[in-house]
Amino acid sequence: MILKARFVATGEGSIIEDGCVVCKGDRITWVGRATDAAWDSCTSIDYGDAVIAPGFVNAHTHLELTHLHGRVPPGPDFVAWLRQLMEVLCSSEDAKADAQSAVARGIEESLKSGVSLVADITRQPTAIRPVLGRSPLRAVSFGEVVAIGQRRDLLSARLDAASRVADQTERMRIGLSPHAPYTVEPEALEACARRARTESLRLCIHAAETKDEQRFTNAAAGPFAEYLKAIGVWDKAIPASGCGPIELIQRTGLLTRHTLLAHANYVSDDELVIIATGGASVVYCPRTHNAFGHDPHRFRDMTRAGINVCIGTDSLASNPSLSILDELRFLHRRHREFDPVELLRMGTINGAKALGYGAITGTLTVAKAADIVVIPLPFGEAASDWSAILASDEPPVALYIGGKNALASDA
Repeated sequence: MILKARFVATGEGSIIEDGCVVCKGDRITWVGRATDAAWDSCTSIDYGDAVIAPGFVNAHTHLELTHLHGRVPPGPDFVAWLRQLMEVLCSSEDAKADAQSAVARGIEESLKSGVSLVADITRQPTAIRPVLGRSPLRAVSFGEVVAIGQRRDLLSARLDAASRVADQTERMRIGLSPHAPYTVEPEALEACARRARTESLRLCIHAAETKDEQRFTNAAAGPFAEYLKAIGVWDKAIPASGCGPIELIQRTGLLTRHTLLAHANYVSDDELVIIATGGASVVYCPRTHNAFGHDPHRFRDMTRAGINVCIGTDSLASNPSLSILDELRFLHRRHREFDPVELLRMGTINGAKALGYGAITGTLTVAKAADIVVIPLPFGEAASDWSAILASDEPPVALYIGGKNALASDA
């Protein structure tokens, strides 16, 4: 199969005019100018005025919250939003069915937006993984662990369910997600780190998402402490660690090159050094960040520090869509000075590397999987590079995962 378009953005830095990608089975066998390709008897599809690019990577999302779109509007008080979110979830008469339906819808929306690989956080791994594992998406399913105060006794059962490697499928790997420093005690964080090492699992933790985390991890006080008291979880054994969330994550063995730090909205210069030295990736969720009114994100400082920064959407409870392309366009319109090709990398290969898929997908490279998205150029657009796509609102017209049309009815 040969896919041809006006431009091919390889994700490795090059933009090929009058380009094409040749695929055999589930792999890419050639990338270059269409006039140089060996056509033979291949099936060819010419997408015309479009850009062919690597499938997008959503490095942080919660597909099981898709059904909450518009029901819990985000605002400046994160803890109040979190409390409302949990109240809505706990009021469900059939949480399992709601979550499975939400994931199915989230998968559909992800595919339509050109996403080929997701890092999905799930509170219900037993219910969700069969749905995600049957989908065309490549995925890392991060089982979420909460263990603090009156819920610390749940650690063993939740850890076992979250890290069940037997749930893996050909396209879905298993990861582990201690939720956050304000919902998982230090000893439980250490247990998660040990389990991840034993089972060779990727880790993901919500870290430095709000300013209030610093007060909680340092002194076991502030809005998060009040929240735990309000929901009946608090007890006096919850420790004050005497440090910020990034240092706590480092102390407990979670900060490794196999770790994704979700959000990292509030980090100091010293914490940037800790993250860079530890080799962890940071997942920036631009429109969720904006919806909560956070201070400007330091993704540019992180990139300069050598930190692998990738892009996520968080969930539809805090974001208008599950489209990584929409996130990149949002960033491009606010940071015109930032290299558009680097933005593409943040939405593709950076996420693939963070999830352990860098050798498989994330760029249009010979021998890698044929994970390919096609995005039409805006009508009459004369631009000669990827930035034309970022300046438009055109949705993808095609998505291939492993060389198969992921939007086909029998995919």
